[in-house]
Amino acid sequence: HGNSKDVYTPKVVRGLQSKLIRQVSCAEHHVAAVSETGVLFTWGRGQNGRLGHGGTDNELLPKVVEALMGSHVAQASCGDFHTSCVTLNPMQVYTWGLGLSGRLGHGDEADCNLPTPVDALSGPHVSSVACGGHHSAAIVEPSGHLMTWGGGAFGKLGHGNRLAQTSPKLVAVLQAKKLVAVSLGPHHSAALTQKGEVYTWGQSGRLGHASQGAEVDEMLPRLVSALAGAFVIQVSCGHSHCAVVTETGDVWAWGSSRAFGHTEPTAVPNVPTMIKVLSGKAIVQVACGVTHTIALSDFRRLAGKAALVAARSTASAAAMKERSTPLGVAATGRLDSNPEDPNALHAKKLGDSEGASGFLQDERGAGGAHHGAEHHAENGEGASRGSPEKGHPTGKSLLPAPSMEREVSFLSSELKTYQEQTLRLAKQLQETKTKLEALQNENSFLRSELEVMHQCSDDADERVDTLRRHFNERLKEMERRYGDKERAWRETFHRLRSQMEGAAGSGGGEADAAGPGATGLGGAGRGGGGAGLGGNDGTGRSR
Repeated sequence: HGNSKDVYTPKVVRGLQSKLIRQVSCAEHHVAAVSETGVLFTWGRGQNGRLGHGGTDNELLPKVVEALMGSHVAQASCGDFHTSCVTLNPMQVYTWGLGLSGRLGHGDEADCNLPTPVDALSGPHVSSVACGGHHSAAIVEPSGHLMTWGGGAFGKLGHGNRLAQTSPKLVAVLQAKKLVAVSLGPHHSAALTQKGEVYTWGQSGRLGHASQGAEVDEMLPRLVSALAGAFVIQVSCGHSHCAVVTETGDVWAWGSSRAFGHTEPTAVPNVPTMIKVLSGKAIVQVACGVTHTIALSDFRRLAGKAALVAARSTASAAAMKERSTPLGVAATGRLDSNPEDPNALHAKKLGDSEGASGFLQDERGAGGAHHGAEHHAENGEGASRGSPEKGHPTGKSLLPAPSMEREVSFLSSELKTYQEQTLRLAKQLQETKTKLEALQNENSFLRSELEVMHQCSDDADERVDTLRRHFNERLKEMERRYGDKERAWRETFHRLRSQMEGAAGSGGGEADAAGPGATGLGGAGRGGGGAGLGGNDGTGRSR
């Protein structure tokens, strides 16, 4: 988006808004996107040249990988520190980024800042590539063989050892299997066969083999037996967990903890378990990250898949019935008038084979399934009209059995009702979310007001405490001043009183000295009225 800020809700990448993007691959620090015209865009962290722009600079906006201009890029994959892609004209596998442990497949460990062809994969036709944390993989057509290379820790390359491989090498254990998809985690790998089987190998704790005892590192691909009853159409590896999608739209997940979609407390961490909350959601694709998982729902494919399952079950039931019913016996249990008629048998077999092929022609959309159902129904009705039951006493044919078209239309109506209910629930959830956001905003406003009030209250308490402290200090100061004044006043009072008493005593002494017969009793004291203290010895000198 042109900046490095976190985004908490889906936001359109404006740099790709005018482009028709058909494939995206995300790593921890960079992203690659392939347009419908075969142009590759990369952005994110450019360390080790993983963006393929010829340098190590970061890119905040999607930027075209100019080194691949003129080549039609069919698919791209991002690892933790490297990137790879497949081109069609000419068919070539390119890798670039960090070359440690030989993860680029060039026969060495050198970094590449520009897309560089993998010479070992120039000959065969590569249908897809995958990048993990420290290794890479490619599926070669038409054999469906798997080639791996890069870091071999925990046995994640599937070659029976933990050694690094600097160039692509065939995984011999899966040589007899036709692989259609591969996914790599940091230290484990998973592969999907044409028969819907899943094989995992590498670091223990995320391989899905815990149901068969304590899991250890697997250095060779091992079948996930817990998925034996499901036909898997897609697999994805995260950092420490895996997830798969079955043909019925269910999601199974397992890993090192229960925090990958399982809401049941009884779900064992490393045992493949179906995520019940996604049951019936028509999941067609799943992607695992470091600690999260994303699932894509497509209700348009649900009707087609339901019709396909119904067609398969009907075809298998018809085949079993045909095997159990003697030749020449009709579906109603009565003998045909001409059981050995080769035309009738040929028409019946032709109708059954065309109906089955109509259903199995296309799994990816509902249109092909509906077309197959209609074709099957028309063939069935035509066969019933073309071969009336001659042995019936009235000469009229019985009522035909419910056609597959009717069953498909019933399923479609049920699915339509379910979809309408889902839309209503989504609308109610959106309204509830809006109300909840409004309540949260109001709550945040009230909380801010309460905080302001608390702050004001705290300020008022502090002001009251300050005023009380100042008042007490003022009272103490006033008491001290009044005490000093009172002490000074008392001292002044005592001094004046003493002076007054001394003045009164000196006046009495002078009166006695002026009288007759005074023989030295006068000697007035100087300190305020102390008479007779001087004394006179008759000689006129004081003692």
